[in-house]
Amino acid sequence: MFEFLSKLVSRRSSNQAKAQIATQTLQQAQISEVRQKTKEQERQQYLQKISASVNNEASLLDLLSACDFADGRYLAAQHIHTQEYLEKALQVTRKIDNRAAKLIQARLDEFRQQQESLRLAQACVLQADNLLAQTTVLANQLVELDKQAVQLVNFPVDLLASFEDKRRTLQTRLNAQVDLQRQLLQLVQDIDQVGDLSVIDGDAAVRSWTLVLQACISSPIAAALPKTLLQDAQNKLTHFETSWKKWQQRSLVGQEMPAPIKQESVSPEFAENGESADPAQADLIAQAPLAAFTEPNKPLIKPLSKQLSKQLSKQLSKQLSVGEIEELLSRFEAALAQGSAQTARQIEKELREIDTKRHDRQLGLSENLKERINAARKELANLMSWAKWSGAVSRDELIATAEKLTSLSLSPQEIVDTVSALREQWKQMESTNGGAPKELWLRFDAACKLVYAPAAAHFQSQADLRKENQVKAEALLSQFADDAEQILTTLNDWKMLRSKILDMQQAWKKVGHVDRKERARLDNEFERLLNSLKAPLEQRQQEEIQSREKMIAEVEALDIHQKSSQDQLRSLQQRWQVQATAVPLQRKDEQRLWERFRAACDGIFEKKRQLAESADQQRESNLKAKQAICLELANADCTEQHGLRQIMHKANLAWREVGYVPRAQEQAIEKEFQAQLQRLQAVITHLQAQEAQQHVQKIQSGLAICQALDVAMEADTLSSEMRDSLIAEWQMLALPASKLGKTLISRFDCSVNSSKNMSNTDLAQFKKQLLENVNQYDALCLHAEILLGIESSAVASQERLKKQVEVLQSALRSADNKSQLQDLLAQLMRLSVSQTEVRKQRLQNVIASLDLTQIIA
Repeated sequence: MFEFLSKLVSRRSSNQAKAQIATQTLQQAQISEVRQKTKEQERQQYLQKISASVNNEASLLDLLSACDFADGRYLAAQHIHTQEYLEKALQVTRKIDNRAAKLIQARLDEFRQQQESLRLAQACVLQADNLLAQTTVLANQLVELDKQAVQLVNFPVDLLASFEDKRRTLQTRLNAQVDLQRQLLQLVQDIDQVGDLSVIDGDAAVRSWTLVLQACISSPIAAALPKTLLQDAQNKLTHFETSWKKWQQRSLVGQEMPAPIKQESVSPEFAENGESADPAQADLIAQAPLAAFTEPNKPLIKPLSKQLSKQLSKQLSKQLSVGEIEELLSRFEAALAQGSAQTARQIEKELREIDTKRHDRQLGLSENLKERINAARKELANLMSWAKWSGAVSRDELIATAEKLTSLSLSPQEIVDTVSALREQWKQMESTNGGAPKELWLRFDAACKLVYAPAAAHFQSQADLRKENQVKAEALLSQFADDAEQILTTLNDWKMLRSKILDMQQAWKKVGHVDRKERARLDNEFERLLNSLKAPLEQRQQEEIQSREKMIAEVEALDIHQKSSQDQLRSLQQRWQVQATAVPLQRKDEQRLWERFRAACDGIFEKKRQLAESADQQRESNLKAKQAICLELANADCTEQHGLRQIMHKANLAWREVGYVPRAQEQAIEKEFQAQLQRLQAVITHLQAQEAQQHVQKIQSGLAICQALDVAMEADTLSSEMRDSLIAEWQMLALPASKLGKTLISRFDCSVNSSKNMSNTDLAQFKKQLLENVNQYDALCLHAEILLGIESSAVASQERLKKQVEVLQSALRSADNKSQLQDLLAQLMRLSVSQTEVRKQRLQNVIASLDLTQIIA
């Protein structure tokens, strides 16, 4: 019973709680709006402080540290440019504002880049100064300097002019060094090109070349000249000067051509010392070209071509005419002028059948032609004598060269190449100058063997090493065969198999050289063992490639709109890693498949990113739409309940149609929307309360009019004027068409109709009825007071105790207490009783205790 009473009390207080909630909501909305305005004012003031402190970086740093909104921190960071304050600002913003930290970090990076460029530029200038301090500048040094300068993206302007000036000075010095070397090279080339001493002015040439050489030596940059080139030029000039003096001395001995010298006429002393007391021999040597002194082994002209040899053979097979003899003689003289003994001997064979004494009449040779033929043959004899002497000198030099090689530290290959070249040169001299004495050959052969001895020992050690490597290779093959048999019997670890194959290949590469005939056999056996291991691995790799291809296809077929696609992609990536670890593929296949798989995964991630971006954009759009709805609710200006309900209904429909918003703003925007709805609902509740209060006041006024009419009728004091006044007052009241309003209207109409033409009998009957209604009225009041839980008068306390159990049992049987109270109140208002102050007060208490909705319903 008491629980029921507490429910009745709670229902009564619920309306008051709702009104209080509505009032609190309005107050909170007003407070939030004031806070936002205050915060915006503070923000504008902070921005003004930052703008006023643009030239004071210390103040900007303090404002940046104390600022609590991002725009202000970013604005302050934009006006900090000193490296010291940038570093301090970076420490402040690193954990609280990423955007400002990125701006500050970018400026610090720019500072560091400028400092690095300055350091590199200073290094370039310092290197240029060091090169200028050197006596010799090399081209590679300038190239290295240019490389360092090119690496600088932004060369400091204050150092660029100085560096370019020094670079031009270095280039000028290098060009001068090159020109000086070219002069010396030209001098050497001019000396080497001298062929015939009889056609040049040797004294003038020596003077000119000596001046050039002295100018090169006395040059300020003479230290840049290669020492070998300078020594070579000096030696060649000295050698030419000596040759020229000897040629002048010998040319004074005789002015005519000496008689031919036979090969055996050259004395041993001349062959050894290069000089002879015989004037004819001296004159022959003097007429020889300078190339014979410098390079005695080099042919003076090229040998006959194949075309000339064929032409000579044709001429041998027919009778020569005078014209043909003259043509051959011209070639004969040209070969002698060039010093080509071999060519001259071949041409002389064509003219060997011509005897100037016996066949002159038959051929019709002129005296001049005979003299030319005799002079040419004499010249050939002299040239052949010179060739033999030159060959002996060349062989001595070749033997001396071979003997000197023993004192040099040469590699085996260099020894082989050098000895081969010496023997080839000896053979060439044999074919050109004839056979050499046996003593010379024995000396040359002994010297070559002595030089070749270290190489022979080296090659013998290499042969022994190849045999040892062969033994190692065979032992390694035997071990590989055992390992391969064991691996193939338990084939389960593919990674180990791949590693074993690589180890075998590396070990085989380290075997070293073996004999070629054995190498092929060993390589074939190794390849056979290796292929026996490669075959199952390659088959498994093909299966793995197909599996990887399927995984790539699975990635490409993923639906990015499904939530599970992310988990599926991660599962595929894990599978890929497991399989890649278990079965290694060839590097090119692994790289190709991995690039495809990564591209497919990147494609999925990119699509998801684009989808997320589009979703984020849609969420941002939805947020703006919901913000617009909230703004529309905040700006709603309506004082009617119906209009406010329509606005709220329209806002709810629009709110449900808008999709999701960013999660960070979801609670805030939802709270804002509910706050606006609660604000409008509070306004509606307030309007309803006002309307209900007006309704109650009209009900109370109508009840008072009805009671006044009953009192006047009971006292028989109702006049027509009073009745008309009450009717006018009733009409002005305009009771609402609620249940209680209709009850009062019916009571008033009935009382007005009864008051018209009321007789004494009717009046007595009316008073009697008033007295009879008193008990029912009191009982109804008591019933209502019990239901509402309000106190009754002291007179009715005994009756309340009797009535209370009955009323509570009836309330328990009835589910709708609200309707029961409305019926009780309607019955009370319908009854006309003799009014007292107690009855009026009891009815007023009942009306005041009722819910407003129960009255206006």
